[in-house]
Amino acid sequence: MVTLSEIESKLLQAHDAGDDARLSLLYEQAAHAVADDPDRAAFYLTQAYVFALGSGSSRARELNARLVRLNRDQDMSQHL
Repeated sequence: MVTLSEIESKLLQAHDAGDDARLSLLYEQAAHAVADDPDRAAFYLTQAYVFALGSGSSRARELNARLVRLNRDQDMSQHL
């Protein structure tokens, strides 16, 4: 199991590299790592969604759906 600290270190590297696809995956991993804290998880999921959109990832729909279920975003599926 990867720790949040390890994920955050990888996030810094991905930010430095400008790798949106990797950032999306790492932010999603971070959301899983803090799943017991809904506010923190929603923050990381929001970042995962933003970077998924930026990279054109097919994961954007699922991330948006998860944020909608958490009442953190509007359903954007008709626009994705």
